[in-house]
Amino acid sequence: MRLFGAGALDLMQSMEDPWGSLVFLRSAPGGGKTTFLRLLTPRPLRLADNLASGNANVKATQEALREVGAIGPNGPELLGTMVEFTSEYRELAQFDRGNSLFRELVNSRIVIATLRAVLERVDRPFPRDLDKIRVEWEPESDSTIPANATGKELFAWASQIETDFYGRMDALGDPEPIQGGHARLDGLKWFAHAHISTPEGEVIVKRALLLDEVQTLSATQRRSLIDFVAGAREQCGVWVAERLEALTHKDLLSQGALENRDYDGIIQLERRWSDKKASTFERFVESIAKLRAAKADNFGDRDLFALIGEGDDLVKWGPLFDEACAAIESRIRTGIGSSLRYDDWIARARSAPGNAVVRAINWRATEILIERDRKNDQHAFDFLALSNDEFEKRHSSGLVRAAEHFVRSEVQAPIYFGRESLGGASSYNVDQYLEVVGELFEEISAKIQYPRDIPVPLSAERQDSIVRAVAASRWDGLTRRLPRGREARKLLEGIGVFCQRQTFRASAPYPPGVTGIAISMADRETLIDSPDDKIRHLLGLRDVLTSLVAHNLLVPRLDYRNKGKNFVVFYLNRLLCVHFGLPLGYGGWREKKLKDLIAWQQHGPDGKDPTFV
Repeated sequence: MRLFGAGALDLMQSMEDPWGSLVFLRSAPGGGKTTFLRLLTPRPLRLADNLASGNANVKATQEALREVGAIGPNGPELLGTMVEFTSEYRELAQFDRGNSLFRELVNSRIVIATLRAVLERVDRPFPRDLDKIRVEWEPESDSTIPANATGKELFAWASQIETDFYGRMDALGDPEPIQGGHARLDGLKWFAHAHISTPEGEVIVKRALLLDEVQTLSATQRRSLIDFVAGAREQCGVWVAERLEALTHKDLLSQGALENRDYDGIIQLERRWSDKKASTFERFVESIAKLRAAKADNFGDRDLFALIGEGDDLVKWGPLFDEACAAIESRIRTGIGSSLRYDDWIARARSAPGNAVVRAINWRATEILIERDRKNDQHAFDFLALSNDEFEKRHSSGLVRAAEHFVRSEVQAPIYFGRESLGGASSYNVDQYLEVVGELFEEISAKIQYPRDIPVPLSAERQDSIVRAVAASRWDGLTRRLPRGREARKLLEGIGVFCQRQTFRASAPYPPGVTGIAISMADRETLIDSPDDKIRHLLGLRDVLTSLVAHNLLVPRLDYRNKGKNFVVFYLNRLLCVHFGLPLGYGGWREKKLKDLIAWQQHGPDGKDPTFV
């Protein structure tokens, strides 16, 4: 409870009724789904209410929970009951062709989870005080859940289902159909309508059934479960948490999904965060990082982010940037020869104030603008000098960012350092952010030998090295983590190398750089809507793209328009940008044909691509 980032609850503010409707909570691995659901169960809610007076962070969580109606003036007003699915359900699928046994098992576990949640809510031990609970409801015909029973009797009923179930499974030597099971998901109706009493009184609160790790189910089980909960429309909340990998290519690449038409019933965590200001996500994950750091041995009340340096070591890097200034001026002079056209711009760069880094960036921006102008065939006479006003007119923040990235790359100075870069490298995924910051924290905390030590802030150079090492580790593990991992890695490598070559073009035409590729909406429709037998040559590419989107390695965005055509853009995950030495900003992209993506998928960046020539 003390480590929860209250900002996560901001994602619920746009929902009309989170406790009376069906909600899908989706993300790539590490998005924070399970932590989010656990907060809504009785013990964390009770702790949020009880600990708030003595802990400012818990107080923020309590207030956020009050805003969404989970805590009221007199304490928690929500009975969150969590059912976690595991791979054992998937193993059942080969025996259970009608999913009746699956429903029977889910019904029993809803009952057990609810009994546990009720006792947790009133701070009584489970299972010892089950006989203190009484539950009544009006079952439909053929329902097997008892109409009037104590918690102990209900627990015995549910436990017998599990005992019989595993007994039948063990008795089978071959995967043959098993008889029995339940025709309906009565556990949901029972959960929504049952009158539950404890010695403290009747449990009259909002209810939410929290179904976690739904991606572990087989495709037929998942569809059966979702069809039942969607069709039931019971007066309770049902939250379905699953990884994006459970979705099909139509779910992930359809026009509605790409347009971000989530509607209230779907929270795609990374996308919801990306729709807010970047600073909102950064504040949220920074709060989690600070809380975790404060709990570490010897770290005490130190400010983690005060120990993460924001600037360059000018003693070391200043001379290298000074050399870069001279080298850039020499390149410019060599390139323009005796032309007087850029004299004012060169004089401006030579007299520009600031330290060596600022001056080098200024020189590099000047070189880029001169390169652009020299490629422009429209200017009339080479001897017409360009004024400093014209320089300012062509200058932009994107140009400065591109120039800085260019010159830092050229002198091999740190690029990925400071709080803004750490947030940018996360791709709006909590686990990805904490992995990077966790490695920085380990380096900082290792230098603290005694409680009163005042460690030196981690240098930009060391931060850059650590962030690149995390990116390299993730890159090395891609083939193990992904289906068709080798093909996925080759495709990403093709995209990454292409983005490198586009980003570092002399005129920086897409500042601050290219970090994604786009396909036309027509090509997208071919992938999504065509019958499989018509696009056999594209099925592998479709599967790989779907997998990369599901794992947040490619981030799709619609609806970009260029030259009268609409495109869907696939941006690289930001740690992949680090791996390929690209800037972390969004914006720059280039169109590619499906045949180019197939070539990369099969051969990597060496695949035939005319733009490489």
